[in-house]
Amino acid sequence: MKLSFFSGKFAKKKPHTLGLDLGSNTIKLVELGENGSQLEVRRAGRALLPQGAIIEGSIKDREAVTSSLSSLINNLKPKGRKVATSIAGYSVIVKRITVNYQDEKEIEENIETEAEKYVPFEIEDVYVDFHILRPATEEKPNCDIFLVAAKREIVDEYAGIIQEVGLVPSVIDVDAFAIGNCFEGAFGQLNESVALIDIGASKTNMNVVSRGISTFTRDMAIGGQQLTDAIEEATGLSTEDAEKVKISGAKDPALVKEISAVCDEMCSIWVDEIKKAVDFCKANSDPDDHPTHVFLSGGTAKLPGFSRFMSDKLEMQVSLMNPFRQFVLSREINPQYVESIAPQLTIATGLALRTVPL
Repeated sequence: MKLSFFSGKFAKKKPHTLGLDLGSNTIKLVELGENGSQLEVRRAGRALLPQGAIIEGSIKDREAVTSSLSSLINNLKPKGRKVATSIAGYSVIVKRITVNYQDEKEIEENIETEAEKYVPFEIEDVYVDFHILRPATEEKPNCDIFLVAAKREIVDEYAGIIQEVGLVPSVIDVDAFAIGNCFEGAFGQLNESVALIDIGASKTNMNVVSRGISTFTRDMAIGGQQLTDAIEEATGLSTEDAEKVKISGAKDPALVKEISAVCDEMCSIWVDEIKKAVDFCKANSDPDDHPTHVFLSGGTAKLPGFSRFMSDKLEMQVSLMNPFRQFVLSREINPQYVESIAPQLTIATGLALRTVPL
């Protein structure tokens, strides 16, 4: 297994991995391939997980996760066997730091020593990686790097699940960087700074990318399950029915009014948290790196009116991200189905854009 948190440019002419996103509510899988000069989406799908199977990135019900993943693989029948997956939350630390080293080799030799200054875990309990953001120069002899440390038990747990279903764990990434890789695959490098925000069931990942370089990341413990729980509590509906009305709405005017009030309150909480992260990013970066546009993804991204609500609160343009914007779809794929779940497949697509050594 290659522990590689930084993807750099996605590449053609090399075998792509299967992109596997193990979320707290659903497992998502994407397989890409070559179709002439374009990339083709060959497999794309998801499988629901029982509630509580994965909590805060930690697998609590291994049998349930393995069963759901096996069913998804049997249904999609991907040709590839090598898998890229990712982690987020408390088990991974991402920090931008400055180190007094001149080149990549010197950083690699000393990265664990540097990591001990910032990582709140024993260094032998984590995997460590780094990415150079600004190399040393004669004028500025220090390097700016992104430091990443991930708990070994979580990484090994994910790798074990993948091996258990007959696949090969090849790359471990970080959710926020996978989102950035997906964005570059869909839009290329833009000459501006954008905030990529993926709102899942129990967590939200934010990655600010400025002219192709990730400058700020933040994980937030907010997500769509909070809204489902709030609707259930306010209305007395079952969890299943609360999820349905969250997505599709209701016909009863009284119920619609009650749900709308819950949605407004929860969306305000989410956007306040996101705004705090955006404001912190702005306070700690150059004006040229301040995000001017938000691209929204994740299962909650298609909540009716949410993009407009966020745009008003953040005072910037908010767009729904289509991870397959530049790709063609295989004839085996139902385009209506893929369109309906596309925002949920952002992380999996970014992972599928990773390549493995020939």
